Amino acid sequence: TTRARPAPPPPAAADKTPGLDAFTFEYRVGWPASLVLSRHALIKYQLLFRHLFHCKHVERQLSACWLSLQDAKRLGSLGGALAASHTLRQRMLHFLHNMEHYMMLEVLEPNWHVLMLRLRGAQSVDELISLHASFLDRSLKECMLRDAPLLKLLAKLLTICVIYADQTRSLSAAITAAVGEAPPLRAGAPHEERAAVRRETCRRVEQLISDRRYARNVETFGQKFDDELLALLAELRKQAHREWNLAHLLARLDFNHFWRQKQATAPAAAPSAVGE
Repeated sequence: TTRARPAPPPPAAADKTPGLDAFTFEYRVGWPASLVLSRHALIKYQLLFRHLFHCKHVERQLSACWLSLQDAKRLGSLGGALAASHTLRQRMLHFLHNMEHYMMLEVLEPNWHVLMLRLRGAQSVDELISLHASFLDRSLKECMLRDAPLLKLLAKLLTICVIYADQTRSLSAAITAAVGEAPPLRAGAPHEERAAVRRETCRRVEQLISDRRYARNVETFGQKFDDELLALLAELRKQAHREWNLAHLLARLDFNHFWRQKQATAPAAAPSAVGE
């Protein structure tokens, strides 16, 4: 029987844990399947699920940013003010799409096929348990959930994406409200009147963006994201010679050597405190 329920956090941290961070799947296993799907094995499945779920959630948050800013597109002159935000969001989505593709299609699916092939030759329950445990351990390792430096860098990148998405969503709500407060135009209003209302709305929205220092915040997020991504790529490059799967991920994230060239020309930056 499968059921979804939030995993109960410790009482002291219950009021600080976001619901989505505590969400996981519980699977009630009966005898004799519990010999293979033991509690220890289920915890490993939950680690994999929660990591994938969190990445997908962050991706959806970033995609929602694009949708939420569509009201601003009607005010054509704001394109320059939001261009840097759109560019940063695309960099973040490129990172997440490639991470998800790597984990699902280059780690979990191939490892599952290998497990299915090996299970056909299993001669005992002990061998079956061993093969299943090997599949889970290999998947956790290749998804970088057992590598502290890589996992820490991934957590920082995801945190930056979430904070950026939250601030962009807050700004878009304010822009939508400002656009909605524009005086309604009477039927058949002349072009000059419509243009005047449009200019006034643009002025109010531009002032709103300026007051919130959104452009500066986007620049800060972009710099932090780039720094952490460069650190992740450097760590992947360092480990790729002994972990071929990480070489595949590195090739996907830096397919045109853009980040390698950026790292070669950029001055050394202090580590970011985001996510610490």
